Amino acid sequence: MQDYYGMMRKMTGEDNQQNVEDMLVDIAYALDQSAIVAITDRTGKITYVNELFTKMSQYKAEELIGASHAIINSGYHSKEFFKHMWATIGRGNIWHGEIRNRAKDGSFYWVDTKIVPFLNDKGIPNRYISIRYDITERKLMEEKIRKDAEVYRKIVEENRDLSYNDQLTTLLNRHAFSKTLRASLEGKKRSSVGLVYLNIDRLRNVNDSFGQDSGDYVLSIVAKRLKKALSADDIIGRISGDEFAFTLTQAKNEEEAERMTEDIKASLEQPISIKGEIYTISTSCGIALFPKHAKTVSELMMKSEKALHYVQEHGRGTYKMYEPGTATKTLERILLENELGKSVQLGNFTLEYQPKMNLSRKTLSGVEALVRWNHPDLGRIPPDKFIPLAEETKIILPLGEWILREACKQANEWKRQGHAPFRIAVNMSAVQLEAPDIVQTIKRILDEEDLGPEYIEIELTESSFADRDEMQSTIQQIRNLGIQVAIDDFGTGYSTFSYIKELPADALKIDRSFVKDIDVNENSRAIVKAIVTLADTAGLNVIAEGIETEEQAKILRSLGCREGQGYFFSKPMPPEDCEFMFSKSVEYE
Repeated sequence: MQDYYGMMRKMTGEDNQQNVEDMLVDIAYALDQSAIVAITDRTGKITYVNELFTKMSQYKAEELIGASHAIINSGYHSKEFFKHMWATIGRGNIWHGEIRNRAKDGSFYWVDTKIVPFLNDKGIPNRYISIRYDITERKLMEEKIRKDAEVYRKIVEENRDLSYNDQLTTLLNRHAFSKTLRASLEGKKRSSVGLVYLNIDRLRNVNDSFGQDSGDYVLSIVAKRLKKALSADDIIGRISGDEFAFTLTQAKNEEEAERMTEDIKASLEQPISIKGEIYTISTSCGIALFPKHAKTVSELMMKSEKALHYVQEHGRGTYKMYEPGTATKTLERILLENELGKSVQLGNFTLEYQPKMNLSRKTLSGVEALVRWNHPDLGRIPPDKFIPLAEETKIILPLGEWILREACKQANEWKRQGHAPFRIAVNMSAVQLEAPDIVQTIKRILDEEDLGPEYIEIELTESSFADRDEMQSTIQQIRNLGIQVAIDDFGTGYSTFSYIKELPADALKIDRSFVKDIDVNENSRAIVKAIVTLADTAGLNVIAEGIETEEQAKILRSLGCREGQGYFFSKPMPPEDCEFMFSKSVEYE
């Protein structure tokens, strides 16, 4: 203690011992008012408790003085736990840990505890002072997170098909197919594997002639025939509406892959009876071999798809092995590549805005900016045609800058018109995030347009968060600018609980695949409820995409989803048409 007096005199410059003692009394008083304090003798008998201790334990001071801490022992901790604690302080060392105690009424509370031993002249502890802080709320939250995580894990495991399988054919969807193929090819540097992209030619003719349900029926028949024609080791997926992909694990070279593809085509093109009429489908196939044509899954998929495009451009109905070079580029792709870059310079792009609604207040909460390409000669080109191409050619970088700048200008225009402030969500691709100067670019555009970061939200796909640590670091730097970040299409990729709670994000957008059948599918409702619960625990906002009916909106609101967007509220619109939504509330029960 004399050493402590000396240290205090040196730190404060006070030579008068009385002044130092007064200062120590003040420190003790401040500690007594802010922490739960108890003093025990060397045997553990309580000799002092402060008022906070009595309030927390619900025992009176006279009930505690003379007793040991066993009076508040909850039975939660093991004998070894306390044995280690006493061994530590018995050696004269400070012990620090978290303890669950039991109050007089039987309720439990948690305290962060530090026990400081005081030593006699022989260096043996003769009393202990414990300083505790109430952490009950934090521990209850941790327990809730743990329980929610277990519920979510079970739901996701029980309903994994919803995230990984195509609901019509039960085959793997594009994401799951890619993931499964990647796992399958790991370590197969020398063994050959074929990949086939298959398209059902002009499936829309079936829909037009027999109805949409007949087209779905044809897709299900093709899926069944593929399963029958391929080996158990092969991977099969439905990649998009009328496209399938599958592996040829037994193809050792190009000749075997072509022969097997020809046999599979023949089995798929057997007549199908549709509503009493016989219909024969035609298929087109593109083939690529691993590792001869590609060393990675993404490259393998791209090259088999290029081979398919070549077949489609040259008459359909056959198959094509990938050939190096540009020969497999379709005329359409070449034209789009040439026009894409020019259109950014010529200003052929526009933005449309789709409102996001607060589901409880039924009022506007924000808008999402969606880019549109209106080519003077080619007409309106769908985003799913030009966005992947823009990413592949890196034209997405100048296009992305233009989109962000245009959204900032529109936000300023709506501010000038006196509308209440709200965020404009702007989509950003992983290619943009990989640009080394992306954070500086965003800040520069905000500064040049004189717009506060609170008016912009960046939407990113799940893969942007899961791919690499440096990408997550970039996302956090964007958030540090004051911009909110949302995860688009959530639930289709990496949706584990540990992933959710560690996200550098502010909001989740539940993928439309869980919304489209939420009024009839209990599994979809269970998954949405689990996501909302976990997002609430992690402090994330939840937005539902693809709301098309009043019933879907009502269910999502009842499940705790705060915001939603979709055709039920409004289609994407030019900015001048959005303004009627700014003061409008959507009427539904």
